[in-house]
Amino acid sequence: MKKNILITGAAGFLGSFLCEELLAAGYKVVGVDNFFRGTPANISALTQTEFILEDLDLSIATNSVPLQKIMRQHHIEIVVHLAAINGTQYFYDEPLFVFEQNIKITQTLLAAMDTTAVNYVIYSSSSEVYGNPLNIPTDEKQPILLNLEADRDSYAASKAADDFYVRLFAKHHHMSFLILRIFNLYGERMVGTKYGQVVAEFVTRMLHEDQFTLIGDGSQTRSFCYVKDATWAIKQLIEHHITGLVNVGNDEEISILKLAQCLHSLEKIPFHPVFLAPRAHDHQRRRPDISHLRSLIPDLKFTSLETGLKKVIKYYRTQN
Repeated sequence: MKKNILITGAAGFLGSFLCEELLAAGYKVVGVDNFFRGTPANISALTQTEFILEDLDLSIATNSVPLQKIMRQHHIEIVVHLAAINGTQYFYDEPLFVFEQNIKITQTLLAAMDTTAVNYVIYSSSSEVYGNPLNIPTDEKQPILLNLEADRDSYAASKAADDFYVRLFAKHHHMSFLILRIFNLYGERMVGTKYGQVVAEFVTRMLHEDQFTLIGDGSQTRSFCYVKDATWAIKQLIEHHITGLVNVGNDEEISILKLAQCLHSLEKIPFHPVFLAPRAHDHQRRRPDISHLRSLIPDLKFTSLETGLKKVIKYYRTQN
């Protein structure tokens, strides 16, 4: 019999797709979101009787009380914690807000889990905690590297702190825990502004602006994973009750310049980028070592970047 799952950030980009994945697998899902970045449209198709959405702001500590009631009412045994302030430009513009909010959200959630039936917590961490890693591809043994002088690392610091918080809380309360170090997801429903993710921002600007700008020279690299590939992998990890620390992502690396070129090529739009000054403390390369993930999920497969980008372009065309 499938267990009941609570997902924070359920109306967000990753959250909405994970809700769909788990509902299709037969789970009862209770979603929690305050719609800071998530939208009702993201979950409008989730009309199944097995899905319930609760509008609750977890950055408010006293909301641990109603959240605990929700967990007890729905007999929640598994919690997937995705809610967070994300978007790289936020890290530069509002570093204190990002750091404080992400830690408050996790504190509220964990306080609510106390004295409930929850026995397994899955936390969505980030590849950001690896900073500028010593080794690329980067495996789970890579140490956390943060720069105290870098506002950009406000998000990474909050994620690293929450990694410890979740692990220590789970250990103290004899719960199982899984920390997902997620690398650069993309897909439909991403935030397409400067406070969103790079793929969505690029697609939006390509379709609606005359001038296409790039921060720095575009040589920075990332490894992009289509969101439905990630949610399928996360479902497999949950189904097998995997614990510990696992990188989740696609290990195919591409430069930001080449990503922009690929998007324009798919749309047959001339590409004449304008290069802007680089941002301070930006990370030059990011590529996961997913050997551990592959050992856990031998039939792991990925959507090609071209196929995924076509889906994203189609989505944003229908949104405007």
